Amino acid sequence: MTRARLRTVLAVALIVLGTPLLLAGAATAIYVGPDDTVEYARADVSGEGSVAATAVGIATVTGPVLHVSARTADDSDVFVGVAHRIHVDSYLDGVGQQTVTAADLRGEVTSSSEPGSPAPAAPPGDLDWWESSSSGPGWRGVSYELTDEPVRVVVMSPSASGEALDVELSFGAEVDGIFLTGVLVGAGGLLLIAGGVLLIWLRRRRRRRALRAVPDDEKAPEEKKDEPPKPPEEPGEPAPKPAEEPAAEPAKETIATVTPLPKRPLPERTPPPPAPAPPPKPSARIAVVLGLSGLVTACAQVPGEVDQGARDALIPAITSDRAEGFFEQYNEVVGAAAGGSDAAPLAEVEGGALLATSQFAAEEQQVTGVVPEGLPTSVTPSVVLSPQVGEYPMWAIVTGESSAGGAPSWFLLTRENAASPWLASLAVHPAEGTSVTAPLTAGGAAVVADDAAARRGDEVLEALRAYGETGEEPEGIDLTLADGLSNLPGHGLQLDTAPPEFGTATRSCAVEDADDVHWLQTEYGAVALASISCTQSVTVNPGFSVVIEAAGLGTIPGGSQISQAEISQNATFILSVDTDGSATVVGQRMQPIGMTWSLP
Repeated sequence: MTRARLRTVLAVALIVLGTPLLLAGAATAIYVGPDDTVEYARADVSGEGSVAATAVGIATVTGPVLHVSARTADDSDVFVGVAHRIHVDSYLDGVGQQTVTAADLRGEVTSSSEPGSPAPAAPPGDLDWWESSSSGPGWRGVSYELTDEPVRVVVMSPSASGEALDVELSFGAEVDGIFLTGVLVGAGGLLLIAGGVLLIWLRRRRRRRALRAVPDDEKAPEEKKDEPPKPPEEPGEPAPKPAEEPAAEPAKETIATVTPLPKRPLPERTPPPPAPAPPPKPSARIAVVLGLSGLVTACAQVPGEVDQGARDALIPAITSDRAEGFFEQYNEVVGAAAGGSDAAPLAEVEGGALLATSQFAAEEQQVTGVVPEGLPTSVTPSVVLSPQVGEYPMWAIVTGESSAGGAPSWFLLTRENAASPWLASLAVHPAEGTSVTAPLTAGGAAVVADDAAARRGDEVLEALRAYGETGEEPEGIDLTLADGLSNLPGHGLQLDTAPPEFGTATRSCAVEDADDVHWLQTEYGAVALASISCTQSVTVNPGFSVVIEAAGLGTIPGGSQISQAEISQNATFILSVDTDGSATVVGQRMQPIGMTWSLP
């Protein structure tokens, strides 16, 4: 194969390779646009449920940014939010919904209906775990990068009204750099086509130059074919006469004798094999392929495969930002309650034993007019000891600087489900100079205590409960800093000098939420916040009565003569247990949580 023919083959190859690249690149750039985003599916989703939510498996790749938008059929307000599946699963547990199971590149959207209650327990805008959300009339949407994190998109009414859902959903994908890649691929295809055309033009140009340089009588027949034909002669015109040449001298006659040779067969000659054509140089093709591959890799984001194992990843129960947001609300509500406001919604920020003590303190303040002392009205969180969790209910321990001074306060925050708020269930405000063994952390998360340490802690709690009832101090437990816990055995009405016929008095104690005591691992064992409440029940026989001192007792007015009473008090503390069997209690003053009485 001649070199000229090789150039022709290469030119055709460049044109053939460049044409689809030009068309594909141009089509991609025009279809996607400069924002690198293209809508690939749109469909109406409706059903009896009031919520539409995407399944975790709707995205099977990582890398691109997914855009999910929605609008209602009547253009009313719509809420669209995206969050981790742990939150969404809890929020929509038992709620009737349409689950979007697929939205493929062919534009098909499939969904399934799940029966249940009309609406979630709380409006979506009141919740703090949305990674991104939007609410209002018309098209509303969220965007999030596709990763291994299992997230779900929720579409519903902002008011959680429970009305049947009828929305139009739109799904779009944003691949970073795809528009630029389309432009560059199209430009690359155009360059290939231009290179092929240039090679053809150069070959023809060289051929014309070669033809002009060779006389007509020496041209090869095939070369003469390329010459333009001579114009035909006009009829009637005489043909031009050839130029006269000088007459040549007559040649002299030569006489010679010819002796014929004997006839012999000519030897057969085998023609030499044709030389193999040189292989085409692959450098151009390889350069084109490698160049395009590098172009796509460098300019456009290449989607990756989803790690299905990571789809069950745990999440922190609470983040530092959410803890700060909680305590901003907490300080506002508790400050209003301390100021005597009847409208202070303590139940929105507190729960469990802490709510019981706060509510009784507010009631006592209204009766006596005395503001309780020693309790902080403002806390600034400093350390968030949040474990990694995979489901609700959630919990975390937060320490913070207290406005009342002293050592850092400890709070146990709990959340029952995704529709409920965070609540401070327990709180301990140690005295100044008190130190507590710090829990261990790993990867920024608090380490949950192992079973052995947790069992040891539960055994110590049972011993402290018995101590509250009997007053018999347990062995191996340091109560030096226990404060209010040490006073539980003697709380309530002091009846030691009463005669036997006076009546009866009993005392019972219990660990608050014993099944929900949360232990964190420490270097030497485990630590937890816990609370023990004891109730004294007194029944006075006829003819006797108990007279309350002039200062009064809690909500019982001074000077009252009572014949029956139930007085409950609480002690909340930090309990540290060590592997050697010892334990330390760090507490605060004992606080009443309830009083009932009757007059004779």
